[in-house]
Amino acid sequence: MRNEEIAKILFEVADILEMQGVQWKPKAYRAAAFAIESMPEPVGEIYAKGGIKALEEIPGVGEAIAKKLKEILKTGKLHHLEELRKSMPMDVEALNAVPGLGPKKLMVLYKQLKIKTIPDLKKAAEQHRIAELPGFGEKSEQAILKAIQMDGKQGGRTPLAIAKPIAEGIVKLLLAVAGTKKVEAAGSYRRKRETVGDLDILVSSTRPAAATKAFVSMPSVKKVLASGETKSSVVLNSGFQSDLRVIKPEQWGSALQYFTGSKAHSIALRKIAIAKGLKLSEYGVFRGSKLIASKTEKDVYNALGLDYIAPELRENEGEIEKAMESFEKKKK
Repeated sequence: MRNEEIAKILFEVADILEMQGVQWKPKAYRAAAFAIESMPEPVGEIYAKGGIKALEEIPGVGEAIAKKLKEILKTGKLHHLEELRKSMPMDVEALNAVPGLGPKKLMVLYKQLKIKTIPDLKKAAEQHRIAELPGFGEKSEQAILKAIQMDGKQGGRTPLAIAKPIAEGIVKLLLAVAGTKKVEAAGSYRRKRETVGDLDILVSSTRPAAATKAFVSMPSVKKVLASGETKSSVVLNSGFQSDLRVIKPEQWGSALQYFTGSKAHSIALRKIAIAKGLKLSEYGVFRGSKLIASKTEKDVYNALGLDYIAPELRENEGEIEKAMESFEKKKK
């Protein structure tokens, strides 16, 4: 797990303990979380090199927290946090993610307005009941409502900056699996959109079962939604969903092209293929049953009469027309 993910778990433990009125433990957990969050070396590597004793040498980490770090590193979870969540009357994890809210304000919201969930919070803000509470005010109420509305507009999407280390971690893990040839995060992540939906991971492998097992067994996996030889899907501890597709090495280019472009870009390419008497899919470009192109993305675009289009441009916003014009000029 990334240091940021481990720190997030410790911060949540601290928040819940503070809400329960525990005196000194919240400060201890936060000190450890801050130290871990700012460390350049992954905590997992520290543990691998020196075991639990090495963890105890991290600033703010004593014997008790070191044992919890060991559990997190081995399971991706912390039983103590799960029990704390069950003991609370509200959804602390979701409410705490709203900018401007912390343990003390959450307790005020619960005691005064019985707010337990994000829908409860949204309703109270819309009814202007939050502004009247001590420590809030009208500006705070509007900021809360705006944050909730913005999250709804994103449809649960994750900012690219947050998705990046998660994607890089998965890619690194899968590259080390026997039989793996190539690994790439596709979709909106590869197009470098501001926010990312599900994280699509493509793997070119001669041992699909090994890649699948490594993917669904990652420490950061909270729940396995599906597990097959060529397609698997999991929910990570961060709440992020990630899908894996295992591709034959000879189909790498066509699959990468297929799973990178926006829906509009892909539809436009399929129309071009049909007009040329071709069929375009994740397996390649075909004329009847004959494979025309599949090894590289460039081969796929060229087979359709287009120059290669960079991933960041694949939105069907004029890039296809320009690629077609450029390809025709080169032919002349």
